[in-house]
Amino acid sequence: MADRVLAEWQTFGREVRELRRQAALTQGELGEKLRLTGSMVGHLERATRNPNRDHVRKLDALFATGGTLEALYEDANRDGSVPPWFRDSLELERRADTISDYQPILFPGLLQTDGYARVLITARQVRKTPEEIEEVVELRTGRLPSILPRKPALWAVVEQSVVDRIIGDETIMRKQLRHVIDLAEQGTIRFQVIPDDVRHHCGLCAPFRLMSMDSRKVVQMEHTLGGTTYDRVHEFEEMAALFGALQAEALSPRRSLDVLRQTMERLS
Repeated sequence: MADRVLAEWQTFGREVRELRRQAALTQGELGEKLRLTGSMVGHLERATRNPNRDHVRKLDALFATGGTLEALYEDANRDGSVPPWFRDSLELERRADTISDYQPILFPGLLQTDGYARVLITARQVRKTPEEIEEVVELRTGRLPSILPRKPALWAVVEQSVVDRIIGDETIMRKQLRHVIDLAEQGTIRFQVIPDDVRHHCGLCAPFRLMSMDSRKVVQMEHTLGGTTYDRVHEFEEMAALFGALQAEALSPRRSLDVLRQTMERLS
């Protein structure tokens, strides 16, 4: 009888397989380094066995992933609380060399503070317990630190309404604005605001993001029930052209930070 595949560990298994192949190791050779059998490595890659944290940390150190595998381990241990579409998105995010976000409504999830995220998650997921809410908040706010060791190029373009809309209260918004300013001043992200006086620009559409990794490029479109991924060349090129047009309509990164600072002052 074939071993049962553990769906929550499939993303982890695929990542281990890819890293092993990039390192030109056989399953047996990797097993020796972990003090496991080659067949056990095969089980991990096929997601028919779940790893323990010690092995995960050894794998992260061996492949110099910057904690990517431990982050996937944490996701899997949430026992299904992460929807499949979002788990796939997290996997792509951790591989990406470039991430470009357009948001007409809210600050991109990758840039949200815990307070800002908690307000949104609590309002949207009313059936979750406080403990479950905190798990989702931790997952969302832990995304940026987990990908920074790879030094991806991060660019966000948002509408003026994103900056002006108070989420939660003034204290939460000041912290959110300060967080984005700090990230931009540190060179972690580039951030642009499309001002309200641009009344007929080419955006005014659903949120989307572009991600580039190795030879693959994908577009993710957000909607109320989750997200949809597109990876055909013409789809990516069309949305990349749209993102470029949005950048052209936006204020410069320097002037955009001035807008954030002015908004903070008004909230004081």
